[in-house]
Amino acid sequence: MDRVGEKDRMKEKEFRDALEDMVDQFAYPLDDPPRITTGGLSALEHAFDVLGYPDPKEMPERKCQYENCNKTATSGIPTRHGYKRVCLEHLIVKNKPNYR
Repeated sequence: MDRVGEKDRMKEKEFRDALEDMVDQFAYPLDDPPRITTGGLSALEHAFDVLGYPDPKEMPERKCQYENCNKTATSGIPTRHGYKRVCLEHLIVKNKPNYR
């Protein structure tokens, strides 16, 4: 493997990782099930195309960890059982007994 080809592959991976991070941060969240969408923004549409993402893209790892909730987690809170990702609604009611 030549050094130039290896550097190009490393740079391509770095660009892809950066694009994935930007999409993860700026794409619009949808609920039930948790998904992200471009919201019709052309820059996000282009990024989704480059990454090969459908629009909307399911994001099961973003599901609120509150029991029986299918909303998208947007925040996190510490609990006695560890850190939990929660939706805004459950961030506000985090002290309910069935959450802990």
